Amino acid sequence: MDTVLEEASEELRRPDPGRSLRGRMRQPDEIVRIAARRFMSTPGLTIGNTRSYTDLFERFNVISSLMYEGARGIGHMVLVAPENDAIEYILRFKEPVPFHEPRWARKVLQMAAPDVALIADSENIFGLGRLSYNHNASAQDAFTIDFLDHYHWELRCGRQPMLRSRYGLPKLPQEPVSRVAFTSNYARLFPNSSEQVRDHIWTLFNVATGQEHGSMILIAADAADEAARLAQQGTGIEPTLLTEELLRRVSGIDGTIILDPHGICHAVGVILDGSANPECTPSRGSRFNSGLRYVAAARVRRLAIVVSDDHTVDIIPMLRQQVSRTLIDHNVAALETASLDDYHKPRNWLDTHRFYLNAGQCARVNAALDRIEKLPLDVGEFVIQTTRLQPDPEMDDSYLV
Repeated sequence: MDTVLEEASEELRRPDPGRSLRGRMRQPDEIVRIAARRFMSTPGLTIGNTRSYTDLFERFNVISSLMYEGARGIGHMVLVAPENDAIEYILRFKEPVPFHEPRWARKVLQMAAPDVALIADSENIFGLGRLSYNHNASAQDAFTIDFLDHYHWELRCGRQPMLRSRYGLPKLPQEPVSRVAFTSNYARLFPNSSEQVRDHIWTLFNVATGQEHGSMILIAADAADEAARLAQQGTGIEPTLLTEELLRRVSGIDGTIILDPHGICHAVGVILDGSANPECTPSRGSRFNSGLRYVAAARVRRLAIVVSDDHTVDIIPMLRQQVSRTLIDHNVAALETASLDDYHKPRNWLDTHRFYLNAGQCARVNAALDRIEKLPLDVGEFVIQTTRLQPDPEMDDSYLV
């Protein structure tokens, strides 16, 4: 936001600011990259290196992009003051490895392991070690760089992700879905499930997303029948409640884990089938597209939890959130009585929530828009043109509260 405001301030300082519709501000992807580069000065300043001007964002992009004898760079690096008492060294280099020699830095990254990290500040790598188990992350005196895959890394403080970069494109890590949204989605798909079951599935979801490797869990109303039908494409088991420990074990093999809506596992390592779907995309992996095809092909309720190897998490389907009937009626009525001075708020709300409106409400909104857009304008005044609303065939009363 600081970078966006700086760009806007520069535009306002120019003659006739905003006169050109194209504008002279940087493109969004440029602004995000500038913001990411600036933000990556945070670790160096926070750990006490007040004279650090290293472009860590670009340095880590370069290191993560390099291969070592054909191997991808996967491992951890702790950014910390090298003499911090929270560091337990396994070995220290006689001469620190400088970040400005990325091939050397990539070479020593090969020594890192799940329980051993490179120890570095914002300028140099000092050796191998780990943070002590009782280190307090709230002190914000240590940051971790997780090299997740080729050209793919993440900055976190403690367990909190702060920035992720893939192929040089930065983004803010986001929680895949909140507990409330997940359990609400599950309850709407499987209304006969209990609150206890929904909480258990939420726990399994977090176990699956917290693992280093990808996996897929399929919850299906016809789980028992599907396990029998796909017996030649997986391993059937005696119906068993899928626990956290069991999930960690069975997700180690390829294929899908099939559960019924009550969390009972019927098969593991299943290769799913399904017809091609318009929503399938070559930009995503086979696991995602397989889950999408399988869920879309069903006439019964199914839910796929897809954790890709690149740590992308998808829930198929993730139903739209529910919206208040009263709120819809309020905004429709507000637009019908609005003038040029106060139509913006209801117009914006209805434009964003157009999926939820029925045919009668769409007609009322369209008539109100026709009236507003025909009102006489003063010099310099303008009105927003709005694409007219149409009822969505997928909309039903389950989306309303």
